[in-house]
Amino acid sequence: MSRAVRALRPACALAGPSRLALSPPKVAVAARRWTSFLPAASEPLKRRPTAKARSTPDTPAKPRKQKSAQEIPAAHDPAAPRADPPSAPLTLRPYQTEAIDACLSALARGCRRIGVSSPTGSGKTTMFMHLIPAVPGVDDVAAHRRKEGRPLVGAGPGEGQTLILVGSVELAEQALAVARRLLPEWSVELEQAKHVASGFADITVATYQTLSNPVRLRKFNPARFKLVIVDEAHHAAAKSYLRLLHYFNAGVSLPSDVDPYETLDDSPDVPIVGFSATFSRHDTLALSAAFEEIVFHRDVGNMLEEGWLSPVKSTAVYADLQLGDVETTSTGEYATASLANHVNTPAVNLLIVRTYLHRAADRRSTLVFAVNLQHVADLVAAFRTAGVDARSITSAMPAGARRDVMEAFRNGEFPVLVNCEVLTEGADVPEIDCVVLARPTRSKNLLAQMVGRGLRLSPSTGKQDCYLIDIADNISRASGMLVSPTLFGLTHEEVADERERAEAKAARASATPAVSTPTKIRMVDISDPFALKSPKQVHIPALSHLSWVHCGQGKHVLELMGSGHLTIEPIDDKWSVSLTPKLPRIGGVPRRGSPYGRVVQLAYADDAERAVRTADAYVERRMARNSLQQLSEFAPWRARPATQKQISMLLKIKGIKGEGDARITIGGTAIDVSSLTAGQVGALVCAAQHGGLGTRKRAEERAAAAEAKAARKAERERAVAERNLRLPGEER
Repeated sequence: MSRAVRALRPACALAGPSRLALSPPKVAVAARRWTSFLPAASEPLKRRPTAKARSTPDTPAKPRKQKSAQEIPAAHDPAAPRADPPSAPLTLRPYQTEAIDACLSALARGCRRIGVSSPTGSGKTTMFMHLIPAVPGVDDVAAHRRKEGRPLVGAGPGEGQTLILVGSVELAEQALAVARRLLPEWSVELEQAKHVASGFADITVATYQTLSNPVRLRKFNPARFKLVIVDEAHHAAAKSYLRLLHYFNAGVSLPSDVDPYETLDDSPDVPIVGFSATFSRHDTLALSAAFEEIVFHRDVGNMLEEGWLSPVKSTAVYADLQLGDVETTSTGEYATASLANHVNTPAVNLLIVRTYLHRAADRRSTLVFAVNLQHVADLVAAFRTAGVDARSITSAMPAGARRDVMEAFRNGEFPVLVNCEVLTEGADVPEIDCVVLARPTRSKNLLAQMVGRGLRLSPSTGKQDCYLIDIADNISRASGMLVSPTLFGLTHEEVADERERAEAKAARASATPAVSTPTKIRMVDISDPFALKSPKQVHIPALSHLSWVHCGQGKHVLELMGSGHLTIEPIDDKWSVSLTPKLPRIGGVPRRGSPYGRVVQLAYADDAERAVRTADAYVERRMARNSLQQLSEFAPWRARPATQKQISMLLKIKGIKGEGDARITIGGTAIDVSSLTAGQVGALVCAAQHGGLGTRKRAEERAAAAEAKAARKAERERAVAERNLRLPGEER
């Protein structure tokens, strides 16, 4: 880390009473100093002059048959964004300028590890390419201080390089192409597999897999770097990423079982800026280990309203796929093998093809997401049998073959492309005007990534909107597309405990795969799937394996097997997690009054997903193993027929006297109570006791008030008619 840069920024606080606060005037001055290096939107980006790359003793010898950075062709990757000619100035969108300003202000405040959250299609690569020259290296600081007539402090040569860390070859090639296009005067190199960089370029694009090799990493001396950019930064909580980032910034927290890389700098402090469309993780690992603060966030809804993303409409295909029988991983996501057994069947694949032919056959470019490689092959075969030219792209294909397929798809040479875990990240194909979600998921991040493939604008192809076909109602299950960013999750140690429990559960499960055939199918067209649910209208049970019950008004309750209940409910702009304990009997005699004790407030969360994680973690730590198993939505007792005692309690709550009437109305549908399971009756009783009954009472009161109002109006009209007697000859 440059000593001059350290001298420029104010002291950044560590946790504790010794934390130093920067007064507002100083923040404004510091922000102006940093933002003064940001070029105007219409100005071409210019390279900061640096010393010519040279070899040093710490640069490892290059293996044979490996291309040097200078030998790498500057060929454009088919998946990279379409560009204007280099001579055409690039005008930043307002929110892109806002994001860059937010980063510079945060760095001026002394924050060293920050995040930017912006949807797929918002131009994150363009953002960080413009951010790089705006962040001053030591030469920039020296020039700025000379201009102001202030003394130089700690200026040193050779500092000011940037590393762009990515997670795939496609992302690396895309970043390389954009850097060479937007920064033509800068030296740009690639460190990936056979491509070996010098270690001294102005910008080095590298895959984390390659840099995980200490021999490849050691030539990148942190003391020479002014900035580390992390693309798709939601991966940064993984151990491999944390270890790399810790090499450049000692403030990154490492798990207890991970040893740091050796470095010449005892306390590296290179600023790290992460960019992601989904700044949260479905496995709940804590991104706060890598980042201090998310300094900018723009969600899909904002971008759609402002016209920066393509309008969306969708069709949800509700099919009886029995996804409740699919095994889940330790993170709550569907296990791939089990999911494939339910989804990759001839009947389901035929449903997918027929839905496409019925609703989207006229679309130019349709992208289909499948479960696994076999599902990709089977779907391609099903489309071709129906006369549709469908092709596939998978991770098993050579990189050159993937490029050829992508180029043909972008050119409109065939209408349907089926993929599996290849185009969820990094693919920039604005021509996509239809996305088929044939891969059910419980991950909001994965869902946002898949849908995001179709949200880019493409005026050149006449794209008017993006059409989503949701085969398994993924949108409703994942609580909508408005993914809120969060830095707080579970530590690696806590996730390891969850994984052990999940693996034990999977080992006890039957090895016989279940095969699904949809027996009930209905289609629902949705004009705006992003407005399906507000943040307070999420479906909590979809986020947990425990049996949470919706009780109305956003409130959800988890009964704790006779020891009380947990409640998750929206309060103002937060989600409340509380415990209501049940008081024990004294000498076997029931208590008078309420059987519950004082409500204990456990936590407040910014979003429902975090609230559920907090509540579930509390239950798993406090309850015995046997009791915990009974709370699962998949507990065997829930599938058994309801007992007569349960049915009697339900009939009493519903206000039905006697046992003869065995049909009740729920949600406008008459149901035979003898057909209900113990789990269903338990949920109905829970909903009635903790809010459902009050909701029904309020609805009945509103209906009665409306009926009384209508009766009063009719009576007034009758009275007026009687007073105004008709004259002779008038019709009566």
